[in-house]
Amino acid sequence: MPLATIAILAALVALTLFTAAHWIAADTGLAAGARVISTDVGPEPSTMLTDPTLGIRGRPDYLVREPTGLVPIEIKPMRKASALYESDRVQIGAYLLLVRAAYPATFAGYGRVRYRDATFVVPLTPELERLCATTAAAVRAARRASDVHRTHTIAAKCRACAMRPACTEALPTVG
Repeated sequence: MPLATIAILAALVALTLFTAAHWIAADTGLAAGARVISTDVGPEPSTMLTDPTLGIRGRPDYLVREPTGLVPIEIKPMRKASALYESDRVQIGAYLLLVRAAYPATFAGYGRVRYRDATFVVPLTPELERLCATTAAAVRAARRASDVHRTHTIAAKCRACAMRPACTEALPTVG
Protein backbone atom coordinates (compact mmCIF):
# COMPACT_ATOMS: atom_id res chain seq x y z
CA MET A 1 0.00 0.00 0.00
CA PRO A 2 1.46 3.39 -0.96
CA LEU A 3 2.60 5.67 1.86
CA ALA A 4 0.17 8.42 0.78
CA THR A 5 -2.78 6.01 1.12
CA ILE A 6 -1.65 4.96 4.60
CA ALA A 7 -1.33 8.62 5.62
CA ILE A 8 -4.83 9.40 4.33
CA LEU A 9 -6.30 6.38 6.15
CA ALA A 10 -4.51 7.36 9.37
CA ALA A 11 -5.86 10.91 9.06
CA LEU A 12 -9.41 9.59 8.52
CA VAL A 13 -9.13 7.31 11.56
CA ALA A 14 -7.83 10.20 13.67
CA LEU A 15 -10.66 12.46 12.49
CA THR A 16 -13.24 9.74 13.24
CA LEU A 17 -11.84 9.21 16.75
CA PHE A 18 -11.74 12.95 17.41
CA THR A 19 -15.38 13.32 16.27
CA ALA A 20 -16.49 10.36 18.39
CA ALA A 21 -14.69 11.81 21.44
CA HIS A 22 -16.42 15.15 20.88
CA TRP A 23 -19.87 13.49 20.71
CA ILE A 24 -19.19 11.43 23.83
CA ALA A 25 -18.04 14.53 25.70
CA ALA A 26 -21.15 16.45 24.61
CA ASP A 27 -23.46 13.61 25.71
CA THR A 28 -21.83 12.90 29.07
CA GLY A 29 -20.51 16.27 30.21
CA LEU A 30 -16.97 14.87 30.35
CA ALA A 31 -14.34 17.52 29.71
CA ALA A 32 -12.02 17.04 26.76
CA GLY A 33 -8.90 15.25 27.95
CA ALA A 34 -10.51 14.01 31.16
CA ARG A 35 -9.41 10.54 32.22
CA VAL A 36 -12.18 8.25 33.48
CA ILE A 37 -11.12 6.78 36.83
CA SER A 38 -14.35 4.90 37.50
CA THR A 39 -17.74 4.52 35.87
CA ASP A 40 -21.02 3.08 37.08
CA VAL A 41 -22.57 2.91 33.60
CA GLY A 42 -20.54 0.04 32.12
CA PRO A 43 -20.51 -3.71 32.65
CA GLU A 44 -17.73 -3.62 35.26
CA PRO A 45 -18.64 -2.64 38.83
CA SER A 46 -17.30 0.75 39.82
CA THR A 47 -15.59 1.68 43.03
CA MET A 48 -17.93 2.14 46.00
CA LEU A 49 -17.05 5.40 47.74
CA THR A 50 -17.73 5.77 51.46
CA ASP A 51 -17.69 8.57 54.01
CA PRO A 52 -17.75 6.96 57.46
CA THR A 53 -18.15 10.35 59.16
CA LEU A 54 -21.47 11.05 57.45
CA GLY A 55 -22.38 7.37 57.10
CA ILE A 56 -23.00 7.59 53.34
CA ARG A 57 -21.79 5.62 50.35
CA GLY A 58 -22.36 5.66 46.63
CA ARG A 59 -21.09 5.44 43.08
CA PRO A 60 -21.23 8.43 40.74
CA ASP A 61 -21.91 7.63 37.08
CA TYR A 62 -18.39 8.85 36.28
CA LEU A 63 -15.39 9.81 38.37
CA VAL A 64 -12.92 11.62 36.13
CA ARG A 65 -9.49 13.15 36.56
CA GLU A 66 -9.30 16.65 35.14
CA PRO A 67 -6.48 19.18 35.50
CA THR A 68 -8.26 20.55 38.61
CA GLY A 69 -8.53 17.12 40.26
CA LEU A 70 -11.14 14.37 40.63
CA VAL A 71 -14.67 15.30 39.51
CA PRO A 72 -17.84 13.22 39.99
CA ILE A 73 -20.35 13.37 37.13
CA GLU A 74 -23.98 12.28 37.27
CA ILE A 75 -25.85 11.69 33.99
CA LYS A 76 -29.63 12.20 33.71
CA PRO A 77 -30.11 11.66 29.96
CA MET A 78 -33.91 11.77 29.96
CA ARG A 79 -34.22 14.91 32.06
CA LYS A 80 -35.09 18.04 30.08
CA ALA A 81 -34.85 21.07 32.35
CA SER A 82 -33.15 24.43 32.27
CA ALA A 83 -32.59 24.47 36.03
CA LEU A 84 -30.97 21.85 38.25
CA TYR A 85 -33.44 19.81 40.33
CA GLU A 86 -32.82 20.11 44.06
CA SER A 87 -32.75 16.31 44.44
CA ASP A 88 -29.99 16.11 41.79
CA ARG A 89 -28.07 18.87 43.58
CA VAL A 90 -28.22 16.85 46.81
CA GLN A 91 -27.17 13.69 44.96
CA ILE A 92 -24.11 15.29 43.36
CA GLY A 93 -23.40 16.96 46.71
CA ALA A 94 -23.25 13.53 48.34
CA TYR A 95 -20.86 12.35 45.62
CA LEU A 96 -18.72 15.45 46.22
CA LEU A 97 -18.50 14.58 49.91
CA LEU A 98 -17.63 10.98 49.04
CA VAL A 99 -14.87 11.99 46.62
CA ARG A 100 -13.46 14.43 49.17
CA ALA A 101 -13.42 11.71 51.85
CA ALA A 102 -11.81 9.12 49.57
CA TYR A 103 -9.37 11.39 47.72
CA PRO A 104 -8.77 14.53 49.83
CA ALA A 105 -5.52 15.49 48.11
CA THR A 106 -6.94 15.34 44.57
CA PHE A 107 -10.57 16.44 45.08
CA ALA A 108 -11.50 19.17 42.56
CA GLY A 109 -14.19 20.77 44.75
CA TYR A 110 -16.99 20.56 42.19
CA GLY A 111 -19.03 18.06 40.20
CA ARG A 112 -21.30 18.04 37.20
CA VAL A 113 -24.86 16.95 36.50
CA ARG A 114 -25.64 16.35 32.84
CA TYR A 115 -29.25 16.58 31.62
CA ARG A 116 -30.27 15.90 28.03
CA ASP A 117 -29.59 19.48 26.90
CA ALA A 118 -27.68 21.09 29.77
CA THR A 119 -24.72 20.54 32.08
CA PHE A 120 -24.67 22.05 35.58
CA VAL A 121 -21.43 22.61 37.48
CA VAL A 122 -22.04 22.22 41.22
CA PRO A 123 -19.40 23.40 43.72
CA LEU A 124 -19.22 21.90 47.19
CA THR A 125 -20.25 24.82 49.39
CA PRO A 126 -20.73 24.81 53.17
CA GLU A 127 -24.50 25.19 52.55
CA LEU A 128 -24.60 22.14 50.26
CA GLU A 129 -22.50 20.17 52.73
CA ARG A 130 -25.00 20.97 55.53
CA LEU A 131 -27.95 20.09 53.27
CA CYS A 132 -26.40 16.70 52.41
CA ALA A 133 -25.67 15.93 56.07
CA THR A 134 -29.24 16.88 57.05
CA THR A 135 -30.67 14.78 54.21
CA ALA A 136 -28.54 11.76 55.15
CA ALA A 137 -29.71 12.05 58.77
CA ALA A 138 -33.34 12.31 57.63
CA VAL A 139 -32.99 9.19 55.47
CA ARG A 140 -31.50 7.24 58.37
CA ALA A 141 -34.32 8.43 60.66
CA ALA A 142 -36.94 7.43 58.08
CA ARG A 143 -35.42 3.95 57.80
CA ARG A 144 -35.71 3.52 61.58
CA ALA A 145 -39.27 4.88 61.74
CA SER A 146 -42.24 2.56 61.88
CA ASP A 147 -44.35 5.00 59.81
CA VAL A 148 -43.12 7.00 56.84
CA HIS A 149 -45.62 9.28 55.15
CA ARG A 150 -45.97 10.18 51.49
CA THR A 151 -44.59 13.65 50.80
CA HIS A 152 -46.09 14.38 47.38
CA THR A 153 -49.26 14.31 45.28
CA ILE A 154 -47.66 13.13 42.05
CA ALA A 155 -49.52 10.07 40.75
CA ALA A 156 -46.73 8.96 38.38
CA LYS A 157 -44.16 9.12 41.16
CA CYS A 158 -46.48 7.14 43.40
CA ARG A 159 -47.09 4.45 40.74
CA ALA A 160 -43.33 3.98 40.22
CA CYS A 161 -42.47 3.83 43.92
CA ALA A 162 -40.83 0.60 45.11
CA MET A 163 -42.74 0.90 48.41
CA ARG A 164 -46.18 1.12 46.76
CA PRO A 165 -47.26 -2.46 47.64
CA ALA A 166 -46.74 -1.75 51.35
CA CYS A 167 -47.83 1.90 51.35
CA THR A 168 -51.01 2.81 53.18
CA GLU A 169 -51.03 6.29 51.57
CA ALA A 170 -50.62 5.33 47.90
CA LEU A 171 -52.52 7.58 45.53
CA PRO A 172 -55.36 5.85 43.66
CA THR A 173 -54.57 4.82 40.09
CA VAL A 174 -56.71 6.31 37.37
CA GLY A 175 -58.09 3.74 34.86
